[in-house]
Amino acid sequence: MSKESKTLPTILTPFGPRMLHSKLPIDFLNELNSECDDILSDEQKRKEYDDSEELIGHVKEELKCNLNQQKFQNFNNYLYELASYLCTEYLRGITFPLDKVKINKPQKLDIHSAWYVRQFENDFNPSHIHTKGNIACIAYLKIPDGIKEKNTKYKKEVYTAEGYIDFIHGQSTTFTNGNLLVQPKVGDIFMFPSHLYHTVYPFFGDGERRSFSANLSL
Repeated sequence: MSKESKTLPTILTPFGPRMLHSKLPIDFLNELNSECDDILSDEQKRKEYDDSEELIGHVKEELKCNLNQQKFQNFNNYLYELASYLCTEYLRGITFPLDKVKINKPQKLDIHSAWYVRQFENDFNPSHIHTKGNIACIAYLKIPDGIKEKNTKYKKEVYTAEGYIDFIHGQSTTFTNGNLLVQPKVGDIFMFPSHLYHTVYPFFGDGERRSFSANLSL
């Protein structure tokens, strides 16, 4: 590039799915964990909320989360704001010329279903998509010590994946990534298109890998 040039180049991202990443406010994190713990402490409710047969995960337990309760109203509004931001930023990124286009914020968020995933040692979630709604959501509520920057069991492996989530799209080639491997951390929340394939690898050791998932539509 010429030294006289003062305008930095722009990297365009017109292709492929967009994803949102943020951090759950601590109040919502505690609220979701408390709701899950309340279900676990009541055997009758635990059986009633068991959603394992409806979901694909090879995990110990998957429990429905009823977001229609009044106590979740603020959390639902938070999900709406995140989903709206994902939508408007996507439109802003693919629309030219930007200064001549008005982008309206979506008016409503539909929550089709929500659930907790309780994963323990050797559990995993095979590659899958979500078939309800157009946006999928994942938030991490508890992460065991065994899920970290380095593998716990297969320590010689350079590629760390134990307990990680892997988002998959297309194939890896020049200037193109075919996957995004993510180490889950407590409070992380992701939103992405429901058709985006993703999988969760097993971890090894004690502790619970607890997450919240939801199917949404704008």
